[in-house]
Amino acid sequence: MRKVLIPTDLSAQSLKIAEEAFKMYPDEIIDVLLVYPYHLPLWSSELYWFSPVKIITEHRDEHFARAKDDLVRKYFRNISSIYTELFTGVNSLAFDNFRVHHQIQTAVVPQKGFLDFSHDDTFDPVDLIIKTVPEVQRVKIEKEVDHNTQRQKSGLYNLIQKVFRS
Repeated sequence: MRKVLIPTDLSAQSLKIAEEAFKMYPDEIIDVLLVYPYHLPLWSSELYWFSPVKIITEHRDEHFARAKDDLVRKYFRNISSIYTELFTGVNSLAFDNFRVHHQIQTAVVPQKGFLDFSHDDTFDPVDLIIKTVPEVQRVKIEKEVDHNTQRQKSGLYNLIQKVFRS
């Protein structure tokens, strides 16, 4: 059985990377570890209330759970398990310890810019993955454009332009 590490920004779109992993290894049963990088709080009082489950729940988008269920239904024959873990380290040594602890030998990563790590409390883990995981498969995935969000942004942008022209 193969364990595959996949970075996630907890968006439904990030699960396309897992789908690519199932396509790469169609005849294998796979354990999928979705890793979400997270900076630990700086204050001890914040650490007292630290909860990985709560952080994952708060940071995932509203479609993530449904997309994960759809992925499981589609590839149920190939899935041993699929779960999400926080990585709270800061360097490649910490990530290597994380990798060894989870017995990961394979990772699937997307091209730069596919995942959105724009939150202040997160960062892009792809470089750490490439440095520490022995077998890394890179995939190029097209990013879906949310037309409603794009229209809202363009509408807001047009409004701002009108205000500044006046």
